Amino acid sequence: MSPPLNLDDTIVAISTPLGQGGIGVVRLSGTMALAITDQMFIARDRTRPSTFKSFTVHYGDVVRKSSGQVIDEALLTLMRAPKSYTKEDVVEMSVHGGIVSVRATLELAVDLGARPAEPGEFTKRAFLNGRIDLAQAEAVLDLISSRTEAFLRVSTSQLKGELSRKLEKIREQLLGVYVTLEAIVNFPEDDIDTDKQWVALLGEGIERAKEDIGTLLINSDHGRILKEGIKVVLCGRPNVGKSSLLNVLLRQPRAIVSPIAGTTRDTIEETAHIQGIPFQLVDTAGVLESRDLIEAEAVRRSRLHVQMADLVLFVLDASAPLHSDDEQLFDLVRGKNLFMVLNKYDLGHNIDKHKLKIIFPDAKIVCVSALTKEGIPQLEQAIVEHVWHGKTVDTEGILVSNARHIRALREALEAVTKTQESLKERLSLEFVSEEIKRAINSLDTITGRDIDNDLLEQIFAQFCIGK
Repeated sequence: MSPPLNLDDTIVAISTPLGQGGIGVVRLSGTMALAITDQMFIARDRTRPSTFKSFTVHYGDVVRKSSGQVIDEALLTLMRAPKSYTKEDVVEMSVHGGIVSVRATLELAVDLGARPAEPGEFTKRAFLNGRIDLAQAEAVLDLISSRTEAFLRVSTSQLKGELSRKLEKIREQLLGVYVTLEAIVNFPEDDIDTDKQWVALLGEGIERAKEDIGTLLINSDHGRILKEGIKVVLCGRPNVGKSSLLNVLLRQPRAIVSPIAGTTRDTIEETAHIQGIPFQLVDTAGVLESRDLIEAEAVRRSRLHVQMADLVLFVLDASAPLHSDDEQLFDLVRGKNLFMVLNKYDLGHNIDKHKLKIIFPDAKIVCVSALTKEGIPQLEQAIVEHVWHGKTVDTEGILVSNARHIRALREALEAVTKTQESLKERLSLEFVSEEIKRAINSLDTITGRDIDNDLLEQIFAQFCIGK
């Protein structure tokens, strides 16, 4: 295990992606940030950066003073403690966005005493210095990795502290119960009416907390979907139009389309955003009997993707009767979340939909034409409704999406439920008190009040360097 980082160090990192661009930002944070900047930045008016006012921007040059070499022009932005991202003195130098100039600026800061920042260390300092809690810190990572505007709204809400405030409210409810229980246990001579106390606990604090935790968990499915997306696999026999359908859903010609059967000899994976949901679309090879090792591997991958799919679009040719090749795939898709997509509907309606309904009674049947795009909006709407189970999802509200948070909420719910059961069974109040404490501790792992240091390191290791 690596040694703990010294939070008294002044850290530096490149906060923009490496490569050619308009600007590149080098960020410093710590007690020596201004002293280091004084040694490497010369403002055009010759004013020292340590005398600049907070929240001001200054034009000048990044200079290696030992040799007089000008590395680049720069705009310097200063944010003094405690009103900065890390609650420390923060300096950001925006230079031209070339790899050489940005790296040279970073290396000069290191030569002058700054330490290269670890992944996520700026955000970690914001957490450890009390500017944000752990749930908000993780929201920063979600904000950066958001793939849709819907999840961007969810992440922004969490960054603003909406989830944290809700958790704090639940915690206060449980803490009130815990304090009351401890008073009953530790001061029995006060002759408290425990029967009435049990009724009050069941009817008020515990029940409200249980309902609030349950609501967060119910909605967490929606948050997880917005964050992780849904894996949708297109399968079917050769030449039914799987690749054409993929291109239509992606709104770009990603897959090669040909009247020659078996054009797709490998799986193709792309992401489509439909009504705010990221769908990972997988176009599979249509071959049923492989002619060579390449097709054998394609068939193996296709079957594996179908097994792992959240949703399967079983594509059939609506203009022709069911083919024996279609029926060979029935066992592969049976038992899956299934949409029967009847493609080529513009060429005729010769497929036996009644037979399909008998074979797959729970499957949704949608008729489309990938060529004319007829039925495509209906297919997309049906998929979205299936994913949301017909519910309206408020992406402006609180949606828990983090797997760690979901686990902690489940643990808290389990502890609260055991508390109710123990009270009903008239078990010793010491046991009841311990379960309430366990529920509180589970909630505290989300916001970081109670967090293992190793887990903390794992969380911030997921961040990019410079954030």
